[in-house]
Amino acid sequence: MPSMILKTQLPLPVLFLLLFMSVLSACTDKTPKTDTEFRIPVKKSNLYVRMVGNADAPLLINLHGGPGAFSGFDHEFNRLYLEDDYLVAYLDQRGSGKSDVEKDSSMLNMDQFVEDLDAVVDHLKDKYNNRPVNLIGASWGGTLGLLYMIKYQEKINTYTCVSGKADGVYPILALIEYERSLAEKLLKESDDPEAQDHYRKILSRLQEIEQSDFDQLFEEVNLLKHTFPEALGFNAYWANEKARKEAAALGKTSGYYERAHYTKAEFDTVMQKFEYVNRVFRNTPEYNHLNIIGEIGVITKPVLVVQGEYDYAIGLKQAHKIYAALKKVPEDKKELHIIPGAAHNLNLEAGEAYFDIVKSFLDKYN
Repeated sequence: MPSMILKTQLPLPVLFLLLFMSVLSACTDKTPKTDTEFRIPVKKSNLYVRMVGNADAPLLINLHGGPGAFSGFDHEFNRLYLEDDYLVAYLDQRGSGKSDVEKDSSMLNMDQFVEDLDAVVDHLKDKYNNRPVNLIGASWGGTLGLLYMIKYQEKINTYTCVSGKADGVYPILALIEYERSLAEKLLKESDDPEAQDHYRKILSRLQEIEQSDFDQLFEEVNLLKHTFPEALGFNAYWANEKARKEAAALGKTSGYYERAHYTKAEFDTVMQKFEYVNRVFRNTPEYNHLNIIGEIGVITKPVLVVQGEYDYAIGLKQAHKIYAALKKVPEDKKELHIIPGAAHNLNLEAGEAYFDIVKSFLDKYN
């Protein structure tokens, strides 16, 4: 009987090898992941943050668009490309997403949002033992990141500006010019009296907006970026129709909301908050007349500027204007990428190409 037991056992060298391989696998195949939520106190409010990704990695603060949007759904795309190597902070800005409701409109302004972000940066630096902090901002988040870098860049390792703007009047005037050319062309080509009348009304409204003082633009921006483009046959935010349809379909799936940590009821609430915050900003002259092209010249830290080729929402030359203004960033520490075939929603439209650019830039300095 003893001899039979010996025959069924593996040789000791093989056992040691298998044990070593299992330990090695346990050490190398599992990234230390974390997924935690908390609130950070700021002036007269509390901001929601969800930390997801590599628990031991550098910090990457995600700045959502709007103003008034929310970060939750950015996790859907970042998780595939960034969260293995970075600890991503999904921040909901003041009055937005899962952060406190903001009923005092006087607190919804660019200076306050910069100070809010500074409180978040300080809190995360303290909580995570002064790790390098990187910022990535998209759309309004891209603008917020630039505003923050002007004042507090010494606290930041790198900044990635995605579809952001530094000149707020330029995209409005550029969009008016583009839509006017389309409306005039369609008016000339059409032989339908009803359609002709519609194009004339668009042209008249474009002229009214152009001649206004740009102090209150909430309704006008909706016309310029949504209503008129639909009538004129283009989309200010999307160039890739397939990606747009895929995004719409994704928004109808329960798993999408679960991964974002949202119920459908919560989503409906944050959309109401979105409209309120956005309306306040869009009806604020300071925001509408924003122009920090001259101010971003003080930035010296590494900066990545990314924009889609057909991004009419911020103006086709916005990224070029920002890049050219970054005069104190050394040439080898600033990058400009215009992604072909894409518009405003690069994480959806450009997919791997967009994230390859972002990841390569971040890895270079982390």
